[in-house]
Amino acid sequence: TPPKDWARGEWFIEHFTRHIIERYGLAEVRRWYFEVWNEPSLAVFWKDADFAAYMELYERTARTIKRIDTQLRVGGPASHGFGDDHGVPPWGEAFLTACAERNLPLDFFATHPYPTLYPVDLEGRGYMTWDGPDRLLVDARGCDRLLRASAYPNVERHYTEWSSSPSPRDPVHDTAFLASFIVDNNWRARGLMDSLSFWVVSDIFEESRQGDTPFHGGFGLINIQGLKKASYHGYWFLSRLGEEAVAEGDSYAVTRRRDGTLAVLMWNYCHYRADANDSRLLASAKPHEIYDLFAVQPAREFQLKVDDVGQSVRLQITRFDRQHGSVYDAWAAMGAPQHILPADLEVLRRRMELDVAVERIATPDGSLEWAATVQPFGVTLLEISSVSG
Repeated sequence: TPPKDWARGEWFIEHFTRHIIERYGLAEVRRWYFEVWNEPSLAVFWKDADFAAYMELYERTARTIKRIDTQLRVGGPASHGFGDDHGVPPWGEAFLTACAERNLPLDFFATHPYPTLYPVDLEGRGYMTWDGPDRLLVDARGCDRLLRASAYPNVERHYTEWSSSPSPRDPVHDTAFLASFIVDNNWRARGLMDSLSFWVVSDIFEESRQGDTPFHGGFGLINIQGLKKASYHGYWFLSRLGEEAVAEGDSYAVTRRRDGTLAVLMWNYCHYRADANDSRLLASAKPHEIYDLFAVQPAREFQLKVDDVGQSVRLQITRFDRQHGSVYDAWAAMGAPQHILPADLEVLRRRMELDVAVERIATPDGSLEWAATVQPFGVTLLEISSVSG
């Protein structure tokens, strides 16, 4: 993968960069992030996983881009999942040290903190396992310590691939699990990174050939028919949170929007069972068996009391769980057809949507009390706003 001719490689980078500036405008391109390569720490993506050759590529690319415009942003090393090295990004320390020794520009640090062990099976085990529910926090804090101790303590942190696993055939990617997984991890890890990029938007994904069935464990937020998966809903719930954090605790967050609306998010996360934590078991599980591999928690009860809400409130309740909005469970309930008929697709389009209800409640003493039950794998959003009349 290294260029046969480094000078020609630089020529290509220069002309490509000038082309996109001409096409999109300098102001727009200055908003972009130029990440140098993808997972060069793996031989499958970079010949022999040769660190010295990668640093040659990074140096030539970064200096070429900066010669065109110093405000263009460049970074790396975009290394793969950390595996057994908890909190230690592959090539992280070596990359930062080499950049400092060569006085190289570095605007952001990039890596891929997947929460799995043996993610690419380099040792021939033949399977992948999942780490504990705190793995993202462990890895993000490890990166933070590494950067603070480096010559680049203030660079942006962009973790440009993340999901429950790096496998494009992981059946868990289709299940209700992903909604609370996304909510729980993103809420608890907020502030430790500038971005956490979910891999990927759609199951239309070319690296490992297109999947043959509607739900085949693909990475996407939506499947190949455009059906919203649980992961899509997880990010929708996060998008409804307010700018101000008011309160938080075990599996809940209370925020306030600029217009005064309170957005209260509650979830019921269930992690993998220790004795079922093996990708071979997941791969062989039938759709109706997949949830047996999780330590399913009982329904969670939340009691909410909010003061100073005025004389009347509008309460919007949006709910996700296996029976409400989980298109995978709806597909499994209809017999998990390997090919979806047009009539089936219409049913699934209705079943993929969240359950929404609105109530107006009189609060003459200015206080609202509310109880909510969140089912296993579920997420519930309460949106509370004062109304007049």
